[in-house]
Formats: sequence, structure tokens, C-alpha cells
Amino acid sequence: MTAFLLYGDGVHSPEMRHEIGEAISDPLTFIDVDGRRIAVTGPFETAILERREDLVDEVWSTADLGSWELVRDESVPSHAIEPELVLRAVRRAGADSLTVPPTLPVAIADHLRANGIGLEIDAIAWSARRRRKTPGELEGIERAQRAADVAMLAAAHLFRASEKTSDGYLRFEGEIITAELVREAMSTRLLAQGAESEEILVQPGDQCLKGHELGSGPIRAHESVVIDCFPRDRRSGAHTDMTRTFVSGRPSEDLARLHGACRKALRIAYESLRPGSDDAHSRVTDHFEALGFATQRSHDGAGPLEQGFNHSLGHGVGLEIHEAPLLGRRSEKLVAGDVVAVEPGLYFPGIGGVRLEDTVLITEDGIEYFTDPFPYDLEP
Repeated sequence: MTAFLLYGDGVHSPEMRHEIGEAISDPLTFIDVDGRRIAVTGPFETAILERREDLVDEVWSTADLGSWELVRDESVPSHAIEPELVLRAVRRAGADSLTVPPTLPVAIADHLRANGIGLEIDAIAWSARRRRKTPGELEGIERAQRAADVAMLAAAHLFRASEKTSDGYLRFEGEIITAELVREAMSTRLLAQGAESEEILVQPGDQCLKGHELGSGPIRAHESVVIDCFPRDRRSGAHTDMTRTFVSGRPSEDLARLHGACRKALRIAYESLRPGSDDAHSRVTDHFEALGFATQRSHDGAGPLEQGFNHSLGHGVGLEIHEAPLLGRRSEKLVAGDVVAVEPGLYFPGIGGVRLEDTVLITEDGIEYFTDPFPYDLEP
């Protein structure tokens, strides 16, 4: 018998959201016994889950497991009620050994073990379940990507319609363009498209050397602006991730060289992405090193690498913005159905940087875009 157990809510637990497809805020129990998918919840949520026949085979109410009797029994401490209900659900499902994620509450785990239920904590097994995206999640990623395209278009419009001030800054309709202004314009477009993002990286010039720093302040003509947008579709909870680099004006020869190298790196990566492969990061690293750029592989390890190709090639995307599989120095083999963000980048002080990123679906034949790719040009 193969049995899996989850306990949590559909808002804070991506594992639970993936299994039940609903953002239910109260904790519930999910059990999968040999493919028989069971959700155990309070009476207020049973009707919601009964509609999810695409994901849940059976819905049990905690009332049927004796929740009211436990509440009335004053000999049972209140904190012991939930662990006991989980135990009763497991026994009713016929399981005596379970695979659980590391996030299973200790109180639940202790009660199950004390009553003879074996538990195996297996983060890899639960990660593998989430790599197989549901149809609803794939639709959500596509909606999120369309929203990201619209938001990126808003940023490009600001730069394209801007004028240069006498001291070299960009101005739009009388206002100096700042990272904060670009972020606000993009956030507004995301919300109008049914998506949201707590953070959008807008990094002018050398600010791209600071990793995940949001970026701030006025933007100058002729300098690079790296914009990383990773919105969440509000209906499904699924994310996408995209980055473009703009230069309003004339990019320097150095910036143009970085851009050309990243465009080719993206092509190399996409040619490498196929089921069973794990070499995309190393092939892109080969490309950058052949051009003389520092990489994580060539770095001596004495402190962080602060320039060149100083991060992994990419990562999985889904109900979390960073999830399996990793595309890095310890890459995982891809499987058909993976959704991954691919983001080669190069960064140098005094020059700025370039990063280009798309989120794609791994198919049996290679990759599939969620929408037609947004232009990669430095010119907005």
C-alpha cells in the first residue's frame, strides 16, 4: 500500500493547495491511499470540496469521525482533538504507514506514532507530486503570464515615451521616472488582469549587482534597467516569472555585448531543455566562460561572486515562485510537465547588467511557451 498524508490549509500550504485546488483557510486532512484521494474537513467546507471531483474522490466530514463527541468530552484536552481526528481518518482510510512532508505538525506526528502509525518524512516525494501541474494550475500560469506581459508593456511604454532631462534623467509627462514609478504602473496593470505581485524588481544601472534588491530611485537615459516580474494568478494561486532589460537611449558597447551573450545563452538553454536532461546550466556556463565571463563554476569560492554569471540558470515555478526542479550546479533531471523559469544574466559594476527570463513548460519534444514571448530587445 502507498499512502500519503497532509495536514494544513489551502492558503499557506502549497502542497495542500495543489492536492485540493482550493484556497480553504481552515486546516484539513488529505489522504491518498493507492490513488484514492480523500479530503477530511469541517462541515462548512465539504460542499466546496465535493465540487472538486477532478481532484478529490471522497470528502469526509469531521462530524462523521466524532468531532462533536470529542468537543463535549471534557476529558479530552482541546489541543488533542485535531490529532485524534487525523488518526481516526487515517484508520478509516485503512493506512498504517504514511509518507508525509517535513511540514507535518509535530503534534499530529507524535499522536500518529504513539498510536502505531508509521511515518516517513519524504520531501522529495511531495516535491515530485507538485511537479505534475494540474490543468487548473497550467491555466493559472498562462493567465499570470498574460498579466506579466501587460505589466512589462506598461514599463516599456514609460521608457519609450520618455524624454531626457538636461541632467540625464528620464521624464514622463513632467515627472522623473523612478524605479518606484515603474513598479507602481506595473502593479496596477497586474491587478487589472487578475494577478498580483508583492514585489517587482526594477533595478537601474549597478543596482542589478545587488541580487534581489527591489531597486529604487531615478532612472537615467542610456543605462540598463533590469525588470523582474513574478506575479501570482489570484484565481489559481499559480505564478509565472519573467525578466527583461531595457535601455532608454543608446546602450554602451559593453551592454550590447552582454545582451548578445544572454540572448545566445537563452537559445542554448532552450535547446537543452528536454525530459531526462540536466545539463542546461552547465552548457550555458560553458558559453559564458568561452566569452571570458566569470561564472559560479570558475569562481574560486572566496566570498560571493559579485559579477558575471553569478546565479543559477533557473528554477521550477508553480504555486511557489521558486520550487523544484533546480537548474543550477546541482540540477535535477527534467520530466515532461515541469514548468521552469530560465534566466541567464550578466552583471558588471560601471556597466550595469542584462537578464532575460521566460517561464516555459517542458514537453516530450522540448519546451512550450505559455504566451508568445515578449520581445527581448534592449530598446523598449
